[in-house]
Amino acid sequence: MFARSLLLVILFVLTACPVAVAENPADSKGKVLVVFIYDPHCQYTCDKVRPTVREVQSKYAKAVSYLEIDTGEEHSKQSKALAEKNGVLWFYNDNLKFVPVVGFFSPERKCIKYLTGPKTKGVYQAALERAMKAK
Repeated sequence: MFARSLLLVILFVLTACPVAVAENPADSKGKVLVVFIYDPHCQYTCDKVRPTVREVQSKYAKAVSYLEIDTGEEHSKQSKALAEKNGVLWFYNDNLKFVPVVGFFSPERKCIKYLTGPKTKGVYQAALERAMKAK
């Protein structure tokens, strides 16, 4: 019973996290960046996108950094700082109203592709591979 309760608490904390970064922005230099912008109130579509994007990104974890940014008003300041620190503030500002949106950036933070709404795993994988090939 205790293990089940602990697991539920851990799952709640992980899903309620307002802003998540897979790694330190300084460690993402020279890597492709995948940015998932979501709103905490967009549970149905955002919750369909998140696991698929995470799965695709994890396949290339050594070459790809992953960033999740919450567009909720209560985290606005923190989210903007996170986007700026990672060189994607313009992308965050341009997509506040179009969640969920996933951006694929070259190591130089050039936006190679962005996708709104849920897509198939193959679509996300193709966009990520395209970003990995970009110069």
